[in-house]
Amino acid sequence: MGSPRSYIVRRVATIQITPRTPIVMALLRRSPLRVTIDGGEEQQIPWQKTTELSVATGTHTVHMYTPWALPHKMGPADVELSLEDGETVEIGYKPPWIRTQPGRVAVSSAGP
Repeated sequence: MGSPRSYIVRRVATIQITPRTPIVMALLRRSPLRVTIDGGEEQQIPWQKTTELSVATGTHTVHMYTPWALPHKMGPADVELSLEDGETVEIGYKPPWIRTQPGRVAVSSAGP
């Protein structure tokens, strides 16, 4: 008989991001929401659609903003999440009416 096999178990959680814009702010939809997790690579998230991102379990910082001319980052928002194996967290983001204000973020747990 051979030696027992060893397996690497990777614990994974999911972050769902849904950016929303009011109809009167339709101009913002020309450029997708920008998101970074833990200072990593910037990702573009389309407006009005839910995007799922797989991450390792643990604590993560999610930074979001809307690209704009001035200021360069409109409505920046940060949220810190602590995720367990198989957990899914939903983040909703809305840009501010006043460009210099932070974006509005709502976080809810969707469960395992």
